[in-house]
Amino acid sequence: VQIEKGDRVALMGPNGAGKTTLLKLIGGLLFPSEGQIQVNGHNTIDENAVARRSVGFVFNEERSFFWRLSGAQNLEFFGVLDNLWGPELRDRIRRAIRLVGLETAGDRPVSGYSSGMKQRLALARVLIINPDVLILDEPTRALDPIACDEMSDLLLAEIHQNMRKTLLIATHRIEEAMTLCNKVMIV
Repeated sequence: VQIEKGDRVALMGPNGAGKTTLLKLIGGLLFPSEGQIQVNGHNTIDENAVARRSVGFVFNEERSFFWRLSGAQNLEFFGVLDNLWGPELRDRIRRAIRLVGLETAGDRPVSGYSSGMKQRLALARVLIINPDVLILDEPTRALDPIACDEMSDLLLAEIHQNMRKTLLIATHRIEEAMTLCNKVMIV
């Protein structure tokens, strides 16, 4: 499958079909047992570090943040791990928090965040590194209908259209695939 810059691709299939595994292969977190995968023209085996720098993962993991730290402190921690620091990192954190709509919650501990707020924070964590490709594994799982609509609007209007990001989204929801994506892959 050829994914072009700026595409919005839904990855669909039953539980256990390998959607998350495929996302990890594309992102260079796993190596294929045969064949090859290229991201932005870079082979994920031979040029893994370069290929991985252009990909940002938004996994729906409840334990992916330090619950006692604030949202902004979590973003600072993960930004430093990505070799960002100082005024540039603080500026990226401010912009990402504003973009995902967490301005009033950025200084609060993550332990008090709702599922939707944690999902927005996970998106902000990826946006501070400014990848070309966003890989989202079920970005609306555990969200109520209003939060789903808000996440869809954020992904389409702000992330895709304004920032020109390529989106690769694993989902079980056909309506989400039809709303967010211009291509569908079935596993």
